[in-house]
Amino acid sequence: MRAVLALFLIDTGHGLGMSKTTAVALVGAYLSACYFTALPGGWIADRLLGARKTALIGGVAILAGHLALAFEAGAAGVYAGLVLIAVGTGLQKPNMTALVGKLYARGTDQERDAAYSKFYASVNVGGLASTLLVGWLGLHFGWNVAFGTAAVAMAASLCVFQASGRLRQAADAPGRPLTRTEARTVAVRALWCAAGVLAAGAAARATGTLTLPHALTAFAVLAVVVPVGYLVTLLRRPDLDERGRAGIRAYARLFAAAVAFFCIFDLAASNVQLFAADHVDMEGIPVTWQAALNPVMTIAFAGVLAYVWRKVRLSSPAKFSTGLVLGGLSFLLLALAAGRATGSAHISLLWLVGLYVLLSLGELFLAPTGLSISHKLAPAGTGSQLVGLFFLAAAAGDAIGSQVATHLTGAALYIALGGLALAAGLAMAAATPKLRLLTGE
Repeated sequence: MRAVLALFLIDTGHGLGMSKTTAVALVGAYLSACYFTALPGGWIADRLLGARKTALIGGVAILAGHLALAFEAGAAGVYAGLVLIAVGTGLQKPNMTALVGKLYARGTDQERDAAYSKFYASVNVGGLASTLLVGWLGLHFGWNVAFGTAAVAMAASLCVFQASGRLRQAADAPGRPLTRTEARTVAVRALWCAAGVLAAGAAARATGTLTLPHALTAFAVLAVVVPVGYLVTLLRRPDLDERGRAGIRAYARLFAAAVAFFCIFDLAASNVQLFAADHVDMEGIPVTWQAALNPVMTIAFAGVLAYVWRKVRLSSPAKFSTGLVLGGLSFLLLALAAGRATGSAHISLLWLVGLYVLLSLGELFLAPTGLSISHKLAPAGTGSQLVGLFFLAAAAGDAIGSQVATHLTGAALYIALGGLALAAGLAMAAATPKLRLLTGE
């Protein structure tokens, strides 16, 4: 759906007819929400249902969300569909990832890193196929057909998930089940939070400030505040020993580095998609297929890197710094391309190929490593939660990147975000020796 969402939102004939700036901000907030909900999704698995059951419920919610989009129920149906997909993704994403860790719980760090690289590649195989199919259907048969096809594919994936014998054999009990006292406390806090949100919404509506741009800005702030608060809470856990605290402090630095990377990465689904539609000579290829370049590159490089990690020991901080530098260079390259695409001029598709080579390599260095280190550094009973917390790095990055994109455009945007990632990568490289001690590598 990433391949068509931004184009659907700006379509004045068969979409919502949004401005490009608002569409970029909404896509950013939606992608951010998909990651943001991963933390409660991990908590539900760790404390209530277990990873497998939570992932299954998430898949059902995603299916319902795509159906809501396919039924063409206007803006309300679109927003409801996006919320359902975001909630379902939050329930599914961290727990599918945690299940990989459980399947390789007795393996070495190198074997687990290799397994996560293969898992990441398998996800991108599905991403490639869906991008090509859904993008083509959306352009030729309408957006509702594209969204409906996504719903059918989700239903098929749920059937495969249910039929997997190895997944059923994986331990699925909650890592640290809630006590009755804790359950009551959580329920009270949830009610207070819901009441606060409703009160804030009512106040905003009464004062005329309840607008989509204001809501997106508020969500961006929330996407930054929540992970910071969660990390502080983890560090204050009374049952955490000094070694565990050292690991969380290292994790906090890796988390900040990941935020800088994801400020760039998911703009490919909005800003870069619209840039390609306006300024890139696609040589007869559907413009939605530009989004397929990322999974193509990921699939091409993932197997190679999985083999390399089995033979070469490179620390997690070193992988993070390399990924950040590559990500920063990708947007600096795009800044050069944007400088050539002035007026009605169109640039070669090879510029996008170069962008995705660098960006996809950066992703493969950073993202699977982040998932693996999350599993390694997680305090007892918080495996799915810390994986969910890593996804909040993407949530914060998406929110920040999309907000920056509402104020900067073209080469200025790409230089700003590319420069940030490059600087963060160099800082991470300088801090690698200290971080290796903190992570026990």
